[in-house]
Amino acid sequence: MSISPSVKDKLRKRYDADFLSFHENKIKDSRSAGNRAREMRVTIEARLDNGKALTASPKRQCAALTQFYQSRGNVAQLRNMEKTQRQIISMDLTYIDSCAHSERFVQYLLEHTEINMVGSGIGELYNKYLKASEKELRKAILGMVQTDAEVEYTQALAMERRFILHIGGTNSGKTYESVERLKKAKCGVYAGPLRLLALEIYDKLLAAEVPCSMITGEEQHIAEDSRVTACTAEMVDLDTEYDVAVIDEAQMISDPFRGHAWSRLVMGIKAKEVHICMAPEAENIIRRILKRCHAKFDVVRHERNTELVFEDKPFDIDNDLTRGDALILFSKRMVLDVAARLELQGVKASVIYGNLPPQIRKKQFEMFLKGENDVVVATDAIGLGVNLPIRRIVFMEHMKFDGKERRPLNEFEVRQIAGRAGRRGMYDVGYVTATTEAGLEHIKRVYPMKHTIEYAIIGFPQVLLDIDQPIDQILTSWYGIKPNLDVYRKMDIKEMLIKYKNLYNIRDSIAGFDDKREVYNMISCDVDLGNEKCMAMWRYYCRTYTADVSIKFPVFDEVRGDTRLERAETYYKLLDLYNQFSVRFGKIMNEERVVEERLKTEDIILAELGKSKNFYLRRCNYCGKLLPIGARSSLCDKCYYSVAGARQGRQRR
Repeated sequence: MSISPSVKDKLRKRYDADFLSFHENKIKDSRSAGNRAREMRVTIEARLDNGKALTASPKRQCAALTQFYQSRGNVAQLRNMEKTQRQIISMDLTYIDSCAHSERFVQYLLEHTEINMVGSGIGELYNKYLKASEKELRKAILGMVQTDAEVEYTQALAMERRFILHIGGTNSGKTYESVERLKKAKCGVYAGPLRLLALEIYDKLLAAEVPCSMITGEEQHIAEDSRVTACTAEMVDLDTEYDVAVIDEAQMISDPFRGHAWSRLVMGIKAKEVHICMAPEAENIIRRILKRCHAKFDVVRHERNTELVFEDKPFDIDNDLTRGDALILFSKRMVLDVAARLELQGVKASVIYGNLPPQIRKKQFEMFLKGENDVVVATDAIGLGVNLPIRRIVFMEHMKFDGKERRPLNEFEVRQIAGRAGRRGMYDVGYVTATTEAGLEHIKRVYPMKHTIEYAIIGFPQVLLDIDQPIDQILTSWYGIKPNLDVYRKMDIKEMLIKYKNLYNIRDSIAGFDDKREVYNMISCDVDLGNEKCMAMWRYYCRTYTADVSIKFPVFDEVRGDTRLERAETYYKLLDLYNQFSVRFGKIMNEERVVEERLKTEDIILAELGKSKNFYLRRCNYCGKLLPIGARSSLCDKCYYSVAGARQGRQRR
C-alpha cells in the first residue's frame, strides 16, 4: 500500500519548509562549496546504488549549498540544488514507502512538527518512530493484560474441579484408563495432540457404542445424540461444561508453537473431573499450575506393561531385520528410501511420516497389525500416542534436524520413541537398538536421564487486538514482555509473523485487512509454510473470501509436484485448508465433495505407496550406485574422491 498522492504532497511541502528553515554552518568560499557538492553527490550516488536510506549528511549539505548560492546569486547552481533537493525528497519518500506500516510512520512525521526532516536521516527517524511506538504499545499492553495467566479463566477457577494426574511412560495404560472413564460420561471431551489420535479415540468410543462426535481443525463429524467429543487440543470448546474431560499427552504443554493449547485446557476446562495424561517430565509443571489455580488433584502412577531391553550390538538391516521391527528415521525422503531398499529384499513395509493424511496412516497401521506388512518404517511421528504391536524399535539415525540445526536426539525424544517397543499379550518384551555403536551408546545413555519440564507455554490474548496498532507490532511487543512468573513462557510467534508479512505485501487486495480480528483469524490458520501451493491458495482465500458465500474448491489437476504421491499429499492439504478456512469464516462448504475428494486422494496415496519405490532410492549422482543409508553427500565415496582429485589436479595446472 503506497502512500497516497495527497499525503505525499503534504510531505513534500514539509520537506520544502524544512529545507528553508534548516541552517547549517555557513560555507566560506566557492572552493569549499565545490568540495561539499562533490561529497554530497558521491554520498547520494552510493545510496542510490545500494538502495540504503539517506543519512542526514547530504540533506544538510544541500541546505547549506542552497543558502550559499542564494547569497552569491548563482542562478545556475541554485537550479542544480533544486534538482538535488527534489531527488533527496524522492529518495526519502521511496524509503518511507518501503517501511512496514508506512502510513503510520507518515502520520508520526506529520504530527511531530518539531522534527526537522533535513536535520535527520530518514532511517534514523524511522527508528525513532519505532521506539516511540513500542513504548506506547508496551504501556497499552501492560494496562490490558493481567500478569497472572490464570485470571483469564475465572469461571473455570470458580468451579469445584477434581483433577486426576495419570503419570507414566509410553505403553503404561494411562490413556486407556482415562478413556474408560470417559465412556461413562454424560457429557465428556477428549483432547489430544493429533488428528490421528482424535480419530483413534473416536473409533474406540463408537466401537463401545458411545455416541460420539469428532472435531479437529480440518474436519468435523457431529452426531446429534453425541455424549462425548474427541478433539485436537486447540478445538476444545471452553464454554461448554463437561462431566469428564481427558487431556492427553500433556507434556506438549512446553511445545513453543502448540503448548498454549494445553495450558489453556489445564487452566480453563470447565469439567467436574479432569484426567490429565502425561509423561513423568510434565508432573512438576502441571502440579505448579494446578496449585496456582487452587485446584485439588490426585496422582495415579502407571508402570510399563512390558519390559524394555536395549540390545548390545548395532543393527544390520541386511541380516538382523525381523517381523515386528519399526525402523525410525527423521525425514520423509529417508523413510521412502529405506522402504525402497526393503522392497528390493522382498520385505513389505508400512510407511509413516508427517505428510501422510491420518486416514492413510491408519491404513498403514492396519496393514502392519493384520500382518500384511512385515515392518514399519517411520519418522518420529510414531512417537505420540498410537499403540502398535512393535517388537523392536530401531533408531536408523540418532541425529535429527530440528529446524535450526542437526543435533543428537534428546532424552524425551528417545523415551517417546523407544517406549513404543513391546505390547502386552503379543510382545511381552520390547527391544531397542541402533545402527551404529555411537547411536546405540547415545540412546542407552540418554534414555534414563531425568528430564523435567520447567515452564508452560501461554497463548496470545486476543483482547490486545483492540489496541490501535498493527498486528505484527502488537505480537512482537507482547512477546517481548516477559511474564512475571517463571512458570510460563510465551508461544512462538514466528510463523504468525511470516504469514502476516505475506498478507501485508498484498494488503491492498484484502477487503478486511483493516479488521485486525479477521486478519488474526487468517494468520492463525494452520497452513504448511514450506509448501508454496498451499501458501498460494491460502493467500488467494484471504484475498477473495468476501467475494462470495463460498470459497474456491481446490482442483487436483492444478497441483504440481515431482511425483503423483507428492501431488496427492499437497492436494489433501489443500482440501484441509478449504475445510478449515470455510469453517473459520462461516462460508458455505461442499462437505460431500470434500469427503468424496478426500477418499479419492487417499486411494491415490495408498496406491502410490503400494507401487515400486525404486524412484525414491538414493543413488550416486555420478555412477548411479546405491548410497549408504543416511549418506549426507549425493555422491558415493569413490566418485566423491575421484571428482575431488580431478578438481585439485585442475587447480594445480
